[in-house]
Amino acid sequence: MLKELNIRNIALIDSLRIEFTRGLNALTGETGTGKSIVVDCVNLALGQRAAREMVRTGEEKGSVRALFDLSAAPQARAFLDEAQIDYDDDYAEISRELNQNGRSVCRINGCAVPLNTLKSFSQLLVDLHGQQEHQKLMDIAQHRVYLDGFAGVEATEALSALRSAYEKALEARRELKKLESDEKTLAQKADILSVQLKEIASAKLKEGEDEELERRCKLYENAERLNSSMRTAYERLYLGGKQLSAQESLRRALDAVNAVAELDGQYAALAARIEELLYAVKDVGYEVQSIYEEMSFDPSELERMQDRLEVIKKLKRKYGPELTDVMEFAQRAQSELDSLENIESRREEAREVSGQAEKELKERAKDLSRIRQGAAGDLQKRVMEQLKDLGMERTRFEVRFTRRDAIGPEGAEDVEFMISPNPGEPLRPLAQIASGGEISRFMLALKVILAASDGIQTMIFDEIDTGISGRMAQIVGEKMSVLGADRQVICVTHLAQIAALADTQFVVEKHVANEKTTSTVLRLDDEGRLKEIARLVGGADTLDSGLTHARRMLDSAKARTRELRSAL
Repeated sequence: MLKELNIRNIALIDSLRIEFTRGLNALTGETGTGKSIVVDCVNLALGQRAAREMVRTGEEKGSVRALFDLSAAPQARAFLDEAQIDYDDDYAEISRELNQNGRSVCRINGCAVPLNTLKSFSQLLVDLHGQQEHQKLMDIAQHRVYLDGFAGVEATEALSALRSAYEKALEARRELKKLESDEKTLAQKADILSVQLKEIASAKLKEGEDEELERRCKLYENAERLNSSMRTAYERLYLGGKQLSAQESLRRALDAVNAVAELDGQYAALAARIEELLYAVKDVGYEVQSIYEEMSFDPSELERMQDRLEVIKKLKRKYGPELTDVMEFAQRAQSELDSLENIESRREEAREVSGQAEKELKERAKDLSRIRQGAAGDLQKRVMEQLKDLGMERTRFEVRFTRRDAIGPEGAEDVEFMISPNPGEPLRPLAQIASGGEISRFMLALKVILAASDGIQTMIFDEIDTGISGRMAQIVGEKMSVLGADRQVICVTHLAQIAALADTQFVVEKHVANEKTTSTVLRLDDEGRLKEIARLVGGADTLDSGLTHARRMLDSAKARTRELRSAL
């Protein structure tokens, strides 16, 4: 239930706080005072379209905060629990801040949330009927939504099961179509993969082979330099010649120092160091000797390695860039080729899966159609009962089903409301009804019926009294009063008959001060209601006759409300 609405800097409203009550709440006021602005603000808080023009002129931003009592809204509490949003004492506040740049910020209990989250949550709290709802009623696609809503949980679960089956069937169809329609393409793909695999396999690649070949080719290309350098190193370290080798020089130095080593410890230590150097030079000399003597450069070997490198580079250009990439490509290609070679068995499996999915889809669609057909008869009966109360007793109403060519995510049939307002006239689509009053009454009848199944505690009616007056206005007001027996109804009206039946009445007024226009909303006491009802019926509120008539209307409305609600 909407407990409190706080509006700041929206349209003609500077700062406003409204406390609503359970039962029927009526908002009245002179034309142009901004009655519908209050509903627009509720719409804004609930996540509907926000235009920057809604921000009050001269202000940078505007905001709306709505406080809801969730004690009778288990679905809303479950939503917050799942979203991990805290709430205290079964209360939740939703808010929307709108900036001049058109951007808005949505919050639930102070937590910033995406707009879609706010919308989803608010749909569990408020059912708002205005011009948009009239447009929905003209949209055939919405007729199915209304029927499923009337059918309740059974239809909701059946629709969910059908949508799941539809997605599975759709996926199975796609897979089967791909396997069957791409047979030629897949065969060509298999041929290409076979050629690619043969090319890679024939190369008999080894991991790191390219790096090793590049290293060896570099040595071959510098063979002359290597030979000369290693020969020189070998001579200097080991052979000697015109000059003593490093090995021979160190031996002679060691002999010289050893000759005086017994004279002092420092000479003995020096001899030991020279001996270490001698052994090190011997080891290096042997290694250089081994490398030099084994060194062999065959020009044909270089050519072979270069040819091999060119093969590897070609494969890297096609499947690389690195050798490891080429080898991984081969693994993937082999796996894909294996899969393609089993294509016929895959087709057969896909046909079986698709067949099962289609069978399941038909079963789920059949279940949903059965539920809808059963609910349609009951809905037809109850709508005509409500229309009879609303002065359309000779109206015929029918829920018509049209079989679809194919089962879709919404079922196997389209649903359309057909109506004949006058005897002798054929049933016609509801969208062809021209009378705004008839549309308003039909929507009210539908809302009264659906209210019992949707669990929503707050209903808001804006311009529900379009095209009606007199006795019909009284009946419409009584319907809303009955709705208000166990829930909250908020109604914007210009009719005294409806306002008189309200449990709580507010008046919207417009004031001009310092060349700025401001709308205010005032909760009326008994005296205020008397004057406002007198104004609505067209009598001057200062004349005794107008006030007397208003008092009779209010007294009669109170008695009628007690009578209606005691009969429930």
